[in-house]
Amino acid sequence: MRIYEEQEIMDMKPQELTSLLYQAFLEKLRASIKALEEGDAVGSNYLLQGCNDILERLGAGINYKAGIIADQLEALYGFCAEKLIEANIKKDKEIMEQVLNIMENISQAWSAAMEISDKETGSNNKLGSYEDHLYYQPANVDIAE
Repeated sequence: MRIYEEQEIMDMKPQELTSLLYQAFLEKLRASIKALEEGDAVGSNYLLQGCNDILERLGAGINYKAGIIADQLEALYGFCAEKLIEANIKKDKEIMEQVLNIMENISQAWSAAMEISDKETGSNNKLGSYEDHLYYQPANVDIAE
């Protein structure tokens, strides 16, 4: 994985940071699986703990104004975190691969959504478009009601 300068990270948009977290998660989980295959239980444990740290950060970044999808993401992150703890205790590669599959699908969906958003709005106003899609409100409707 590429090492980013602090300023690069500070300049990233929230959706870019989320993509970066997905990428880091997937790389750590693949490395953990490889470590387990090579008999390095300590290395695998360390990497799985890093994966759970990333899941916690992803969960903390959920915007609940996005509706039901936010609740579903929270549930998926929680499920994956629990499964990684189980996999770590049991040293179970199959459980790790199940979580890897789930998170690969979420990451791919996130990337696809970002591409669609970029095409719709152009790259000059990514954040505005992202927020518009999350907070769409029909005319003459008060959310507080």
